[in-house]
Amino acid sequence: MPVPADSPVLLDLLTAREERSLLRAARTTRALDAGSATDVWVSPLCEQVFLSAIERDGLVHVRHVQRPRTRIDLGDLSELGRVEISWRERIAHGAVLSLGADAVALIAGKRTKCDVVVAARTAEAAGDEAQRIGDALRDDPVPSDKVPMRFWTYAGDSGYATRRAIDVHDWHEVERNYPSEVRAMLTGLLQAEEPGGGSLILCHGPPGTGKTNAVQALAKAWRSWCSVHSVTDPEQLLRSTGYLMDVATDGLGDDERPWRLIVLEDAGELMSASARAEIGQGLSRLLNLTDGLLGQGVRAILLVTTNEPIGRMHPAVRRPGRCWATIDFGPFEPEEATAWLALNDVDRTVTRPATLAELYAIAEDRETEEVAGVGFGFARALSG
Repeated sequence: MPVPADSPVLLDLLTAREERSLLRAARTTRALDAGSATDVWVSPLCEQVFLSAIERDGLVHVRHVQRPRTRIDLGDLSELGRVEISWRERIAHGAVLSLGADAVALIAGKRTKCDVVVAARTAEAAGDEAQRIGDALRDDPVPSDKVPMRFWTYAGDSGYATRRAIDVHDWHEVERNYPSEVRAMLTGLLQAEEPGGGSLILCHGPPGTGKTNAVQALAKAWRSWCSVHSVTDPEQLLRSTGYLMDVATDGLGDDERPWRLIVLEDAGELMSASARAEIGQGLSRLLNLTDGLLGQGVRAILLVTTNEPIGRMHPAVRRPGRCWATIDFGPFEPEEATAWLALNDVDRTVTRPATLAELYAIAEDRETEEVAGVGFGFARALSG
């Protein structure tokens, strides 16, 4: 049975631990309902103190702003107002500030963003204070020559993300690092301004063929309409619905874009037809995010990179209408490999297919024994 908000039992629970409860200091005689002042999780006690101040002082105007963050800790808040309570946890930091006699602020911060909710006697004061505190807590914006990316990690029953600014080459600087067929497909993708023909992109091929650099190039080309989220632990994503929905729907503040690209690197084994039963169920949820009921209203594109051959992917991953693009990052054929070396001022003739990593090893004179043992041109044939 629910406990009424003004129940003596509930009040006793809230006020029993004097070192943590500020209800008496807030001059309220009852517990107020909490949980709706912000969509960023904050300690209920912080929200209780905030709501108590609104009731006590008759603050009728409320203003809310949200700012991007890359750190959980909000720092020294005493410069912004009198700290009534500051509650730090591993994945969150909440606080309540008194702003003179006419305003109070609730701050709810986590690694990706912070909410600032200000209540005041006048609408002008609420707006001014919300902007002042929000601007003070906002992390520096990502420079225009970098790409903002979120890197997600599982945390208990949900996920949290770290924002990083990534240095990425322009496509014209790296497009020659791909064989002509791959280059043509990537060029078409980079020119897109919205998904086409499905919401799943599969990038497969052996190590050293440039899959990661291709993802970075997409992130830069799409930064005006698509934010990028890289999942560091794909297996956990498939096991937890809460984690999956955090990655798919968690707000980004100023980094928000109409679409989001969810990247799962080296996740081929999780997408295979032989994946374990619990992983298979998670895969179904993940795919439903792209074109099922779970994804209704969620504008998400899923990009999976894998070293596995495409034939080993689960049939549900490869079904027609689901994949926007399937890109085979194969090696350079000998003629194209020789041309690539020539563009890098290396006079060598390649006699067998070579990956990008192998070509760089040759160009930078750091060939491994495996690469060095393969014939490249007449001089190598003589030395063999």
